[in-house]
Amino acid sequence: MKQEKEMPFDGDFEDSEADDDEVSQESESEEEQIQIKKKKKKVVNSSKKLIMNVSDTQYPVVKFVGKMIYKFKLSYVPYLENNNWDFCWTDNAVLPETLSKMQPHQRINHFPGMYSLARKNHLGRNLNKMQKQYPEEYDFYPRTWMLPSEYGDFKAQFQKGKAKTFIVKPEASCQGKGIFLTRSIDSINPQEHYVAQRYIHKPLLIDGLKFDLRMYVMICGCDPLRIYLYKEGLARFATQLYSSPHSTNLDDVCMHLTNYAINKDNPNFIFNEDDKQMDVGHKRSMTSVFEFLRHQKQNVDLLLSDIKDLIIKTFCAVQPILQQNYTQIENYANNMCFEILGFDILIDSSLKPYLLEVNHTPSFTTDTPLDSYIKKNLIRDAITLMNINVKTKNDIISQKKDQMQKRVLTGKKTKLSYEEKKVLKMQAQKERDEYEFKNKGDFELIYPCDKSYEEFLLHAQKLYEDWTGANIRRNLKRDTISEQPKPQSCTQKPILTQKSQLYKHVQSKVNTNLIPTKTTKPDQEITQEEPEQTIQQVQEPIQSQPQLEPDNFVTFEDYQQSESLKDLYNFAEKRIPEIQLIDLIQFRRAESKQDNSSFQIIQMSQQNSLSNLSPLMQIKSVQDQKNEKKFSIRKKNKQPKQIEQEQLYFQPLSHYQPPIQQHSISYQQQVQMQNGSFVKPKVFSLKLQHPPKGYKLQSLPILMQQNYTKQRYEQGV
Repeated sequence: MKQEKEMPFDGDFEDSEADDDEVSQESESEEEQIQIKKKKKKVVNSSKKLIMNVSDTQYPVVKFVGKMIYKFKLSYVPYLENNNWDFCWTDNAVLPETLSKMQPHQRINHFPGMYSLARKNHLGRNLNKMQKQYPEEYDFYPRTWMLPSEYGDFKAQFQKGKAKTFIVKPEASCQGKGIFLTRSIDSINPQEHYVAQRYIHKPLLIDGLKFDLRMYVMICGCDPLRIYLYKEGLARFATQLYSSPHSTNLDDVCMHLTNYAINKDNPNFIFNEDDKQMDVGHKRSMTSVFEFLRHQKQNVDLLLSDIKDLIIKTFCAVQPILQQNYTQIENYANNMCFEILGFDILIDSSLKPYLLEVNHTPSFTTDTPLDSYIKKNLIRDAITLMNINVKTKNDIISQKKDQMQKRVLTGKKTKLSYEEKKVLKMQAQKERDEYEFKNKGDFELIYPCDKSYEEFLLHAQKLYEDWTGANIRRNLKRDTISEQPKPQSCTQKPILTQKSQLYKHVQSKVNTNLIPTKTTKPDQEITQEEPEQTIQQVQEPIQSQPQLEPDNFVTFEDYQQSESLKDLYNFAEKRIPEIQLIDLIQFRRAESKQDNSSFQIIQMSQQNSLSNLSPLMQIKSVQDQKNEKKFSIRKKNKQPKQIEQEQLYFQPLSHYQPPIQQHSISYQQQVQMQNGSFVKPKVFSLKLQHPPKGYKLQSLPILMQQNYTKQRYEQGV
């Protein structure tokens, strides 16, 4: 590495292989070139040398570092057309689609979404949003207006008495193009797109000249943020002695602007001709300026601390945008992209730094030996820091092959949980920290750091969600969930001692345990071999006290308590109105009128039939007699007949038969129609709307003929 640092670069570099490629392409026909391009798209670099794509860069220093220092094979085929490269250096922005097509071992020198910092209007808008929430923390840049959207507010600045100076810049320009100073609103076209800033009229001067610092910042991770500051930079000086702005010198750009592209054409500009003398001329090294300030007994350490702080806060304002555009989900090392940014810092007379703008493609021209020395070492240390070498590439490819083999063997793509992904990220980050600590060169890690910036990151995330509408969709979803009607809670069961689970599995117990001839388990299924035996058990009367499980049922004596009977009846009336239909089925009224002489016999049979019912049905029958429930039968198009009071009582059949047997008997006794066919019955299934907890009602078919009169069940007053 020491020999590589001493390798000189005179500013010019020509690649002989590039000429050979151009000659070979000219000799080949167009069809052959198309076939070669198709093959190159499918071919993966398997050589021992890495391929560096430099088709989209104009700077010779980049090609020199890749070819001469790292021994990369340079490729001049457009990187968007051919994916056969390992490392790409481009001078233009990168789209998220390009990043999504990259392989895990490939690296590129730009982040998608960096326009949020590089464009002057986006930078001013993002910083203004943060300043509204943190006015004291985000005071490191001049007050900024985006025109024409904020033209009204900007116009009001000229109506507050004392004249102020503003510097106006095109929103998407570089190298000082289109910049001018103004003290009148009339000089600004309200329809043009500009970025206007307050002019800092008391800058720090060296040798009577205004200057700014070009500091190189490298971001090599966005989720989480990972920021390095290069220890060397450039100090760019104006070529005219500075004086406060007034109406006579506003047009003197060589006095107020420090851009190299503007001042280099001035006859007063002095070029640096020796890289060992970095404090001479109108372009000097940043470290030489800091040494000069230390000799002036200025607190340079505090100045550097403030500069690092403003750099981190600037990235915090746009971190959600960068994270959203970084589409590599499985890149746990967070290292597929990196970017060298040029931060332009102006220092005022009180040694306070101000951020002027951020350049996502800082100039790598090497007009002077100072430029060649600084920029060559900057690019070299950046490639070393990103660990771009053959060993790293082979390790990543072998890991992908292992994953593919596991997928082929298992036939499934293993999906990692959030905890597993977090462990992999921490492991990759630990390995990266160890490597970068030993190979950072002249870079200094400024974030992560001891100071916490979590508050700014969270607020930036909130602003990004407000801008994209993500929080609106989340709030709407939350509101719709909260506005959904909750299921109506069932009426509270009567509080009875030892009866909290009275209705649990009632129907299954009625058929088995309430009339036990032999004990059976509550959850035991009835086999098909014993259907007759179970039916006989239901028809047998209760001869003794049933032996029930204490968890689900209570003893028979508890049903005889008067208070419990009232509570159970009220509960049945409120909760189970459909139970009346069950009573209607079990106590069907005789179709033929019965004589008054047989009424007493029917009444005695009714009392005897109560002993064959379950305790719940006994409770219901006793209370029905007290309330005198009445029934009436209405025929179609006929007035209801007056029914004697004795006939209002519910009259059950003397010989009750299960519904299934009634179904078969009633079907056999149907009267044939004139054409010899039977009337097709309608079959209904009873289902409780709000059954008690644990209650299961067996479906009971109700047979009603189409030409039969409707039955109406009413409760008497």
